[in-house]
Amino acid sequence: MAKTLESMWKEVVVAFEHKRWDEALRRCIVILQGAPSSFEARMKIADILLKQGHEREAAEVYKVVAWHFTKAGFPLLGIVAIKMLTAFEDSYNAVLEVLAGLYSADSDRVSKDVPPQCLPDLSQIELSNAGLNVDSAIPLEGRALVELASKLARDEKGLDDYPSKLPAIPLFSDLPEDAFARVLRDLRLNRLAGDGVVIKEGERGNSFYLLARGHVEVRKKVGSESLVLARLSDGSVFGEMALVSSEPRSATVRALSHLDLLELGREDLERGAKEMASVSKALLKFTRARMLNNLMALSAVFRTLPSADRHRLLDCFVSMEMSKGQVLIEEGLPGPGLFVLLRGEVEVKKREGETLVPLALLREGDVFGEISLIKESPTTATVIAGADGELLYLSRSEFEKQVRQNPDLWKTLTEIGDERLKETSRLMTETGFLSDDEFVLV
Repeated sequence: MAKTLESMWKEVVVAFEHKRWDEALRRCIVILQGAPSSFEARMKIADILLKQGHEREAAEVYKVVAWHFTKAGFPLLGIVAIKMLTAFEDSYNAVLEVLAGLYSADSDRVSKDVPPQCLPDLSQIELSNAGLNVDSAIPLEGRALVELASKLARDEKGLDDYPSKLPAIPLFSDLPEDAFARVLRDLRLNRLAGDGVVIKEGERGNSFYLLARGHVEVRKKVGSESLVLARLSDGSVFGEMALVSSEPRSATVRALSHLDLLELGREDLERGAKEMASVSKALLKFTRARMLNNLMALSAVFRTLPSADRHRLLDCFVSMEMSKGQVLIEEGLPGPGLFVLLRGEVEVKKREGETLVPLALLREGDVFGEISLIKESPTTATVIAGADGELLYLSRSEFEKQVRQNPDLWKTLTEIGDERLKETSRLMTETGFLSDDEFVLV
């Protein structure tokens, strides 16, 4: 049975990690002889040549790889090759402007109808020559091995035609060409091993990342649980929310494989604030969409509903800004509607005489205002914004319409409300403001 490219590639990776350069080169040669379209093998050859000190040969391969990935619809991989090249050949930075011209908002080549490109599944590609003994079949070593590997990696014969339309780059294809070119120059390349934390929840965020190659897992602490928000792969963007909001990282991102990451820092945005205004605007737009997606994964209101119902319900909410100290719900008045906290935090307090008793601190993804709506009674607590932030708001009339159409929503909110009533009663009893046979509606 023929060996797949995937199994041969694993041998390349192991040899590379253990610095067995000739062994890794021989296996890359076998891959290119059996699957010339494998530009991952070409990139790896360039990496090996660079490690061996053959800068001139490595540069020639990086140039071929950079142009191929850029024209074939893999711009982030193209940027990785360019960044590797410009580390020792600075003049090639000009190519970044060509890439910006192809993929910016001003380009007539980019189409949102073109899906992101995916590299072929290595496990599905058979190598007819993979059954041979690689080391005996390619006995070359030293200079002769370097020249053969370099020649194959630079050979563009037999490659597919390039597409007339190119996929957009998340976030960056919304930028005009000049801003895009500036971003590309400021991007830093990080090549990381296959395990470890890229971003840690709770830490200050100073950068955001584009994942050119690899797989990561995004997790967030929700109570005692560690909830998986997403698993991201080639072409994904992450880390942008802390950069925009100046708040601590809201989730942990861990590498699941070797990563090629492109990083843009806060200082890059601040250094060219005027020129980068369009970048900040695009970041805010992108971040809001990401916040809504995270909210649906985190909020108890949304995550129990079927996907289609989640999106329909979310469309009914109205976004509203809140500022620190703003009273959102006033105790004793009819409940204005249902709130979901998108960004920031709110404090829930109960008035006892002249004292405001703290009941809860709610954060991103939390819901409030539901009990007054469900019980059809005045609110008996005050909710105050503890920080600047953003809310999603569903009016009382719209709430009544939605729960009539969606019994699952009524059930979910009732369960949340019952749990909150029990917790409120416990807190008030412990503080001495409530006897055991009383309860309060928050």
